Amino acid sequence: MQKPPDHEAAVRAEFERVRAENTVEAYERFIRRHPDHPLVKEAAEALARLK
Repeated sequence: MQKPPDHEAAVRAEFERVRAENTVEAYERFIRRHPDHPLVKEAAEALARLK
């Protein structure tokens, strides 16, 4: 039986891809997809720097 996917690891991996992309659109998409995740604060700060 396969282990269920690690949701936290998946979100963190997605955030690393967003940081590498470093665009307004990528950060906005991450914030929309994960509004309650602690990384949203970091995403919002990066988004503010880009705007």
